[in-house]
Amino acid sequence: MVEHPALDAVREGLFAALKKHGYEPDKNLKVYYENAQGNIVTSTQIATKLLSIPLDVIVGISTSSAQTVLYAAKRQNNTVPIVFAAVNDAKAAKLQPGESHYPISGITDTPNLEAIVRIMQKMLTVKKLGFLYNPSEPNSVSTLNSLKALVENKGIHLHAVAISSTKDVAQAMQSLIGKADALYLPQDNMVVSAIETVVNIANQPTSGPLGALPLFCNDPLLIERGVLAAVGFDYYEIGKETGEMVVKLLKGEKIKDLPMHNPATLKTVINSPLAEKLKLIIPKL
Repeated sequence: MVEHPALDAVREGLFAALKKHGYEPDKNLKVYYENAQGNIVTSTQIATKLLSIPLDVIVGISTSSAQTVLYAAKRQNNTVPIVFAAVNDAKAAKLQPGESHYPISGITDTPNLEAIVRIMQKMLTVKKLGFLYNPSEPNSVSTLNSLKALVENKGIHLHAVAISSTKDVAQAMQSLIGKADALYLPQDNMVVSAIETVVNIANQPTSGPLGALPLFCNDPLLIERGVLAAVGFDYYEIGKETGEMVVKLLKGEKIKDLPMHNPATLKTVINSPLAEKLKLIIPKL
């Protein structure tokens, strides 16, 4: 759907797994790679174009990409196996295997919200939690609903701010200053593709009593970009697991026999230098 660290890591892991099993682009594997540059109309056009080519398998990296591929397959009555990667909530996105005769499965990255809230509460006192998201992404809406139910039971008020393009991010971030003790970033493609803006505004000295607005997320890769703490999956490993599924299909297995699943390992990563700078507790992991 768009290039950003998590989705790029998925793609790299996918090709690493294929290579491990002897499948290499331009040697014995033909790959058609397209990037929608964050545009859903472009994604729809790409899906339609790709499905006009004889394929053994098609991979949709991100919920939006997988959705446009599935919708295009239905329009064209094309039953090529569809493998998705980095989909938070397959049910909400209507990508669940077995719901139609179109063959689909993949690797999910459903966020462990309990774990991220637990880390958050160990590090600081949170009474107001910000949430930045694009409402056109089903993953983000599903995460918002689940997080709201979770934190309200813990006495935390969730303040959600919607954006419709990356141009809205700066204003949305400014609107959260003073209204949130911390900010949770869902694995939202639009938000993550503007992570530099998010971090820059969160780290302004006027962004809160700590001298910054602490950021939490489910993508460990974003720690390097200035996020305080993450509990989530290694997206390179998600890519590798996706690649293993693709290899099985190329070797003749049926997609109905390859169940959708989350990766087995959950990672917790703390930005220790930032935590020390903000004088926050660094919990034992």
